Amino acid sequence: MKNFRNYLLAILATTSLALTGCLHIIEEATFKNDGSGTYQMTLDMSEMKGMMDMFKSMGDEMPKEDGAEDDASDEAPDMGGAPDNGITQMGSELSSVAQSLKGVQGLSNIREVSDTASFRFGYSFDFANVAALNNAMKVIHKEKYDSKVEEVFRFKGGNFERLTSADLGEEMKRALAESEENDEGGAVDADMLKTFFADMTYKQVYHFPDSKVKKSTNTLSEISSDGHTLSITLKPFDDEQLKSKPSVGTAVKLK
Repeated sequence: MKNFRNYLLAILATTSLALTGCLHIIEEATFKNDGSGTYQMTLDMSEMKGMMDMFKSMGDEMPKEDGAEDDASDEAPDMGGAPDNGITQMGSELSSVAQSLKGVQGLSNIREVSDTASFRFGYSFDFANVAALNNAMKVIHKEKYDSKVEEVFRFKGGNFERLTSADLGEEMKRALAESEENDEGGAVDADMLKTFFADMTYKQVYHFPDSKVKKSTNTLSEISSDGHTLSITLKPFDDEQLKSKPSVGTAVKLK
């Protein structure tokens, strides 16, 4: 998580408080009745593209201040002189987990998503059963977020359950809090984080092609018109939603 956090910190330190960055995390999974399926995690920062292009254009026209390079923190990653390079590096840091997943039994078609043109990054894979999917979650969270998870999904018969563990929204908030605490130069503070990530969303999309969703315990659940897809959208930095203590967890009854 250290590299991922440092890239995030570097982006914040080089972005004006007057600008906001929209970051969307999309976790999407398909579960067939036999327990097999597909999983994809996407970090979508495409809405930042226009902002970064504007920032880069302004930066090219401004003279470099004396001593600016010498004052750069040793902890900050090399951003190549532009925030969009930092975003690309942060996205690549996430998508590189695909290499580690190749050793997990029961996974196949492991792919890395790295679209540097539209700022979309992540990974996807097929899983033979839910046990293989949970093992993949263990690897991902240990390597990228330095956190331990044992079980994330349960699927048996007409019952599906997404446990409250492996909440990427909470992992992001924890990483940002640690960045603020360790930022001796004062480049990042709570107000800046709240402004920058005010519109951040963490969306979970679950497809059940062989079944239909009868009910879900999560109050944020949205069921598609055909009944085969369940969506839950969390806003980790939205004060109004936080009042209801939202959670990634849900128990779903299928028919």
